[in-house]
Amino acid sequence: MKALNTFLNIVLCIILPYFLVRITIEKFGLGMGFGMMILICIALFLYLKPKIYTLLAWRKYDKDHDAAFKTFQKAYDTGKMAPQQALMYAYLLIRDGHIIKAEKLITSIMLNKKGSLKKQNILAADLNMAIIYWKKNDLDSAIEKMEEIYADGYRSTVHYGTLGIFYILNNQIDRALEFTLEGMDFNGADASIRDNLGLCYIKKGEWQKAEETYVDLFEETSPDFIEAFYNYATVLEHKGDYEGACEYYQKALGCPEKYLSTVKLVQVEYALSRAEKHLN
Repeated sequence: MKALNTFLNIVLCIILPYFLVRITIEKFGLGMGFGMMILICIALFLYLKPKIYTLLAWRKYDKDHDAAFKTFQKAYDTGKMAPQQALMYAYLLIRDGHIIKAEKLITSIMLNKKGSLKKQNILAADLNMAIIYWKKNDLDSAIEKMEEIYADGYRSTVHYGTLGIFYILNNQIDRALEFTLEGMDFNGADASIRDNLGLCYIKKGEWQKAEETYVDLFEETSPDFIEAFYNYATVLEHKGDYEGACEYYQKALGCPEKYLSTVKLVQVEYALSRAEKHLN
């Protein structure tokens, strides 16, 4: 199907316009051919507008999220944006904290475009809705939604990492550990899943296992999120290694605090101050 769509787009956007312009020039002259070419360009722009806006939005995203979101919205407002791209737009909105807009977007897509989505897309949309529930302080609903996705056969690294931390935040530590160990079997190289594992051991007071988990994590991966550095620092602080704890709290402060972060920079600053007092 994808190959057929690609072929049809080539015919519609390249081959057919070429012959239309050529025939017009042969029958009516160069001036009419030029006019036909302008009309074809306008028609192609209208046809490709959602794809053009989406491409431009992705190019803008790394430098300016707000500008990218405005361009994504232009693509969506055409009514012809691919629903898969619209769901990705919704996910980016969630990451930046625009959860109300993201929720409306996902709800609209599920009502109007669900039939054109694959099962994996639908389950991924449900995962994003679970994140929205969490950020709206409804952790029970978030967990329920994630467990429904799991029961429906959905497996992904993001799902294991997200539901794992939801269990931890909800103080379901034994369930979190069981699920995270399953996640390790699914993708033991993922830093978020491994961080969840270390945090489970911290919550259970199994400090030696927690330390081993974080030593392996930092030796074998390169985490770039605040939680990993903060959690390892708490392990080092607990064992009395205040110098090491201060080092990793400082590294945590060097990470950006994101909307979906479960550790805030103010927590790190307080912990660093506490460790520095012991060090001095």
